[in-house]
Amino acid sequence: MAIPKSTLTLKDILEIENDEEILSFRCPVTGYLAWPLIRDNFYLFIMGDMLYGTPFSTDIPAKRPRKAYVSVVRASVLNTMKGRKLKGPILISSSGSHVLLEGRYFNRLSDHFAYAAHEKTVTLERLFSDWHWPFPRHNERVLFDAPMLALSWLNGKIAVKDKHWEIADRLVEFVTNRALNLLDWPLSEVRSACLKSSLARHLASFSLKRRLYTNLLQRIGARILIREDGCYGGSSIINAVARDCGLITAEYQHGVISSGHSSYNFANVLLLSEDYKKTLPQYFLGYGEWWTGQINAPLKKLNIGNPYHAESLSKVKRGDCGKKDIVVLGNLIETEKFMILCASLAESFGSAYRVVFRPHPAEREQVLKFFGRDFGDVDIEWDRGMCEAFESAEVVIGECSTGLFEAIGVANRVLRWDTDAAKFLHPQHPFDTFYDVDDLISKESLIKSP
Repeated sequence: MAIPKSTLTLKDILEIENDEEILSFRCPVTGYLAWPLIRDNFYLFIMGDMLYGTPFSTDIPAKRPRKAYVSVVRASVLNTMKGRKLKGPILISSSGSHVLLEGRYFNRLSDHFAYAAHEKTVTLERLFSDWHWPFPRHNERVLFDAPMLALSWLNGKIAVKDKHWEIADRLVEFVTNRALNLLDWPLSEVRSACLKSSLARHLASFSLKRRLYTNLLQRIGARILIREDGCYGGSSIINAVARDCGLITAEYQHGVISSGHSSYNFANVLLLSEDYKKTLPQYFLGYGEWWTGQINAPLKKLNIGNPYHAESLSKVKRGDCGKKDIVVLGNLIETEKFMILCASLAESFGSAYRVVFRPHPAEREQVLKFFGRDFGDVDIEWDRGMCEAFESAEVVIGECSTGLFEAIGVANRVLRWDTDAAKFLHPQHPFDTFYDVDDLISKESLIKSP
């Protein structure tokens, strides 16, 4: 019998991996574990179905736009020109989350760390989902991982063999059977085929990835690797390679983590496995004890704060300065549901407030395609930084967004949409709540300041 979504916990889901057999599925050449490579997507499928009722975007791989290939070529040229010159004992691996400051791009997640020891640090960036080319830059000591990932992807397609398919088939079938027996949740044939194909090609590219990462670390002279998303399965290879090369490895917190976040919480079998620990960083650089106390990842937790947010807060105007915005934060998955909420708020509060929808960075392209920059009486914005956008907010509304926490002390009110997904992902939180649109509108006092 399926567990009701209202009582489902991450611990229930993690039982899927709480079996020693899951550690037996490995790359036949490197010996690296296979489960991390599909773990995140497999759990996202479960949570999408059981909590949201809406499939995550990972169901079908997105088709890359033409500008993605152009950006990869540009990244290859830049790496060739700079690759032999940039050296330093610290390598920071980051996504491309940029803000424009004084006409130059600043990576709000990694550049504060890079400037702490600028001449000793090299940043390896990912080209983010919009494939934007982020130049000119404040921090010029930057390389890109896109060329290496492209080579690995091609190698995986060409080098995949029966032995890789056999491991992928057995692992996917193993976790599928566990999910069906424990949660009464079936994996569809389409998703199963997608996971098997992805995993087989990853396994086929492991040897090349190990060589590429080893060469990069040795060429730069890195002794420390600090990686965003370091606990995610996609980081398992570079973590393992870095540890093999004797580096100290760490992850810096870049957003919300919680006791409901599957990338930072693990079943006992994995917590006790030295081989699995090798796929994770050794240290976690967290925002504070409230955050790091919610995760059980087997690493050392160092609470250092949130440098970009702290700097942004020092510049904002707080208090009542004619705040007239209701800012609604998207959750990436259920764009239409949030647009309906925005439209209902605009209709209910009329000209008293300006309703603003701020989509998740990874859903901006979709929002732009289907809605443009406005939706009836709802404005759609994302150009300003979070704290700047909240300066004019009477209330900020969201479900599981990092922005809810960044709005504290800036917006007059912060409200959480208390869905089953929100309760699952963030059982601990400091916000006032509402249950649905009607509940929010009926509680007019939650929006209007006393």
